[in-house]
Amino acid sequence: MNNPLKKVLAGSLLTALALTISPALHAQTPSEENFCTDTGIAFVFFNGVQTTVREANRANDELARLHGYENDDGEEIAYEVAYNYTEGFGDFIETFDQRLLEQDSELVGRYELFFESLRGDGPWWSVIGHALPQLLDIRDSWIDWYQAAVVQRLTALFGSPPTEVNYAEHRARIDNWIVEGKKLLFVAHSQGNLFANAAYGYASSQLPADAVKLVHIAPASPSLNGPYTLADLDLVINGLRVAGSVPAITNNIPGYLLRPAGVNGQKDILGHGLLEIYINQQLAIASRVKTQIDSALNSLVTPPAEASSGFFTATLTWNGSGDVDLHVQEPGGAHVYYANMTGEAGYLDVDNTVANGPEHYYASCSPERLQAGTYRVAVANYARATGRAATVQIASWEDGVLGTRTVTVAEPTGSTPGYDLFDVRVEEDPETGKFSVSLQ
Repeated sequence: MNNPLKKVLAGSLLTALALTISPALHAQTPSEENFCTDTGIAFVFFNGVQTTVREANRANDELARLHGYENDDGEEIAYEVAYNYTEGFGDFIETFDQRLLEQDSELVGRYELFFESLRGDGPWWSVIGHALPQLLDIRDSWIDWYQAAVVQRLTALFGSPPTEVNYAEHRARIDNWIVEGKKLLFVAHSQGNLFANAAYGYASSQLPADAVKLVHIAPASPSLNGPYTLADLDLVINGLRVAGSVPAITNNIPGYLLRPAGVNGQKDILGHGLLEIYINQQLAIASRVKTQIDSALNSLVTPPAEASSGFFTATLTWNGSGDVDLHVQEPGGAHVYYANMTGEAGYLDVDNTVANGPEHYYASCSPERLQAGTYRVAVANYARATGRAATVQIASWEDGVLGTRTVTVAEPTGSTPGYDLFDVRVEEDPETGKFSVSLQ
């Protein structure tokens, strides 16, 4: 099959055949012993403003603890963070360090104080506050400055939303969930609502009604696509009212001195923290958030499936018309692509010949079929896709996204891969027989 016309005809024949097979049967082909957990619901958390990766994962773990790993119908739930890579803490820390220098040179470089200052208390502040009482005034002025700076950044995002690059990783992951027939629940906090709104718009345009839902927490956006919760003393979101409209307040929370610490043992003087305020089970506001999320989890409907979940998956998309191909060279030597869709260790179960993708490869979850070794993942511009941005994302059933890369494809190379994007390493523990996957 060496020309575009033949490939398009073959693709049309495969598509017609697929339409005669029920989604449930198609998603299970071939039948194998499965050591991966085939979850039906993807619970996706979009983190808020100035959140580190560690903090986002901590919040995601707490959401999992609160809502469990099954809905009321016994469907399994997989939790994942759709992290947004906004500007970090670097410039804030620098400013904070300068203010400490003005008071006492011995405090320079004490970056742990920066994070405690955002909470308004903490063991370091307690000790230093007794020794240098003037720092308490610095703390208060610092918190005022930090609040204003955060509001300014959020306001800037309204006028200049995140770029295409910011959305690419989220969208690639959504494409994978869609072809695998997952129910999708997006839960967003603060700035994460800007990203979640875009993700919801993208997913809902391709899925049946109620197959994807969004719950907003402290939404830093006037646009809503689902139920929301907003505290009256959330100083960050209230600060946005000066720059534009935000949703109405739904709940009252106690003043700072009367607030119980969150599950992380901390308090948030700005009234905006997810762990400290919105899912703090000692505050009444958390009951509203939990009810909204549980309701969404139990009312999602199942979309059709085109593809299967695997030990790891490789998903290819591109931004327009043309035919870009996904190629996987398996450890045992099998070359899996449109002309050889069944490999020795995995399968290319979705091949797109027209536009945008996706194409989808999954490695088997059968211990008898999965191969240890290196899987080389590449793409080719088969035809008509010169200049397109092709994105490949590798994800595992256990750890979620492992990596995402994008390349602009040049002239067509037919069936010859033109761009090596990933080496995926699968290893088997000789003692336990357990497999693990990583990127080299």
